[in-house]
Amino acid sequence: MATNPLSQEPKILVVDDEQSLVNLCVLILRQAGYEVRGAFSGKQALQMVSEDIPDLILLDVMMPGMDGIEVCRRIRELVQAQRPYILMYTADDRSQTKTESINAGATEFISKQTPIYDLPHKIKNYFN
Repeated sequence: MATNPLSQEPKILVVDDEQSLVNLCVLILRQAGYEVRGAFSGKQALQMVSEDIPDLILLDVMMPGMDGIEVCRRIRELVQAQRPYILMYTADDRSQTKTESINAGATEFISKQTPIYDLPHKIKNYFN
C-alpha cells in the first residue's frame, strides 16, 4: 500500500524570546493540525534547525543576543534550499526591517498586530 506524503503534518518552529507567546503559538498551531516546536533564542533555533529542518519557521525579529534577521541569514546559510519558509513575525514593522528581513532570506513579513488566531490561516497557504 502506498503512503500518502500529504498525511504527514507540516513541521513548524516558533522562535521568540517571549515564552508565553511561543507557548500560545504552539498551542494554536497544534490545534490547527501542525507539528510544532518552540525555541526561545536564536542560538536555540539554529541548534534545532541543524538537528531537524522544519517546513516553516515563525521568527521574531527583536530578540536579545542574536536578532531574528541574523538567525534568518544563518538558517539560509545552513539550509540552502527554498524550505524552510521563514515568516518574520514581529512588532517592528518599519520598512527598513522588512527590507533587511527579505534580504536575509525571509519568505514573508507578518506584523504582530495580526491577531495570533489568524496565524493558522496565514500559514496554511504554504502547505496547499
